[in-house]
Amino acid sequence: MARDHHPLSFPSLQSYGSTAFVTGASSGIGACFARALAVSGFQTLILVARREERLNSLKDELERLYSCSCIPVAIDLSVPGACSRLAQIIDEKQIVVDLVVNNAGFGLLGCVETIDSERCRQMVDLNCGAVVDLTRVFLGGMKTRGRGAIIITSSVVGALPTPWFSVYAATKAFDLYFGEALYAECRGSGVDILTVLPGLTETEFQAGMGEREYSVSARTPEQVVSTACRSLGKKAIVVDGLLYKLLVHGSRFLPRCILLPLSRRIMQSQIESVVT
Repeated sequence: MARDHHPLSFPSLQSYGSTAFVTGASSGIGACFARALAVSGFQTLILVARREERLNSLKDELERLYSCSCIPVAIDLSVPGACSRLAQIIDEKQIVVDLVVNNAGFGLLGCVETIDSERCRQMVDLNCGAVVDLTRVFLGGMKTRGRGAIIITSSVVGALPTPWFSVYAATKAFDLYFGEALYAECRGSGVDILTVLPGLTETEFQAGMGEREYSVSARTPEQVVSTACRSLGKKAIVVDGLLYKLLVHGSRFLPRCILLPLSRRIMQSQIESVVT
């Protein structure tokens, strides 16, 4: 399929430059972002994730199908100092990054006291700390050049109280407010900030939590990425999917005394389906 007619082709993204940086690029939404950027004309893609084999496979795919160069970097961004090492690698290669997708993250479903403490800390460090650190690495240069974009992947649960998903939801609420505040800070600078809120999406994320199948409300990574790319430069936040838009925006009109029990009922059925 020609680039111009590819469903993930967004030529307007080229206005930001020619080099993009994507975390969590080995699968799911991150890999789909990488494909969309390659299709849209980015010449250099820095692909970051833990799984080197997956990154190399994606590199081979993108370089074979599109005229781009991919730099895979296998690194665990939840490890202290990882973002600094990544920044050093980019500096040594003298790469100027024009568009950043802060997408890496994971979630843990269960009672907060039963979640492994080390994994819980890694979740906070990756979902929150790495997003802040990497934003700080690239944002200054973008402002100096007067051009650039940063996309942050939050979640619909970041806008809703979510029992049995409390720590993950809190990290995504952090991403939501961080991204929204940055959008306001960067107005007039030439740098666009977008926070995207996916709902249930057909990725390995669900399998990692023990979920066995997707509901009819699940979205595809392609739909999430398309929503984000079409919204970049036009708004501060975007919720993917009509159902999830209604859920997030409609919840603002519900008092907490109704919203919390409702959320508890939904999540209780979710966790019971995983345990049984």
